[in-house]
Amino acid sequence: MSSSKFRTAGFVVALCLGLAGGGAARAEQAKFILDQDFAGPGGSDLQPILFFMHNPDAQLLGLTGVTGDEWMNKGVAQALRFLEIAGHSEIPVYQGALMPLVNTPARLANWEARYGALSWKGAWNKPETDGTKPGFDPSAVPQLAEANPTIKPQGTFAVAFLIEQVHKYPHEVSIISAGPATNIALAVRTDPQFASLVKRLYLTGAPKANFDPVSGKAVSQDAFNSIFDPEAAHIVLTAGFPSIVATGLVTSDVVVDDGLINDIKTGSPALTEYLTKNAWKDLPMWDEITTAIAIDPTLATRSADVFADVDTSDGPERGQFITYGDKSAPEGAGKISVVLDLDKARFRDMFLKAVAAQ
Repeated sequence: MSSSKFRTAGFVVALCLGLAGGGAARAEQAKFILDQDFAGPGGSDLQPILFFMHNPDAQLLGLTGVTGDEWMNKGVAQALRFLEIAGHSEIPVYQGALMPLVNTPARLANWEARYGALSWKGAWNKPETDGTKPGFDPSAVPQLAEANPTIKPQGTFAVAFLIEQVHKYPHEVSIISAGPATNIALAVRTDPQFASLVKRLYLTGAPKANFDPVSGKAVSQDAFNSIFDPEAAHIVLTAGFPSIVATGLVTSDVVVDDGLINDIKTGSPALTEYLTKNAWKDLPMWDEITTAIAIDPTLATRSADVFADVDTSDGPERGQFITYGDKSAPEGAGKISVVLDLDKARFRDMFLKAVAAQ
């Protein structure tokens, strides 16, 4: 064999080995789906996507949109535009539930009239966008401040995608539920096997500052995701997922400040400008923290395992988490691990490294 043929053969063998090795590496990547209410531009609903870009250890199978902080269709458009600016248009985005399972703007307004106004109602914050004004179309996508995307969402419904992926990769897919749990609940109700096939479910929210893992109810009106769709949260918590991690206690531990904004630099000037211009200054990094813990669970330095459910009554604690100790838990309550402490310095470093990698 000539030296040139030897080199060619060697190249082919090396290429095959490289492809095989790459395939093995990809197979070992942790698999995730981010289910999110993509308000924007910028901020905590979109920035979690950065953790998956150029990450050899984590594979983002797709993004699924739901109404919460923003109406679903507008949020999905903002996610698509974010992916364009970041140079990752290949990540698939799926449209999900437009409305909660039971809740409506009128029902929530009636609840507020009896028990007091909520500080945040997401897509329903303003009368002109809460869906009650004649002529308003909640499924319409307005002109976005950051420009509308040129790429389109996938044709498959988010719930069908969720079910498809956990059957394709049984016990391998972790789902990050960073908005109201409507899509996840619909998947549970659609497919009896769905919950059991998920590796782990991560929730932004759950018991917060006055959470007591022994005494019971956690009363705080900042549990937006479960207040927006209490029935979905109840279904998800009691569905029998093998593992649920709730990050409500620590998602306010790191706030976007001037130092963090000044440290944001990427390889793309357009993305750097987008992130810094649209930073949610003085607000916590709620969903970034949940996502970072999902990718690197060692960021959670202390946790407590409890049983939990969500109040679905029409009373003053509707949408609030109820927690129980082992001896006081009613039948059907879901077991969850609540993160109590976060390695804040390492999280900040992880976020900035994810940004710089772009």
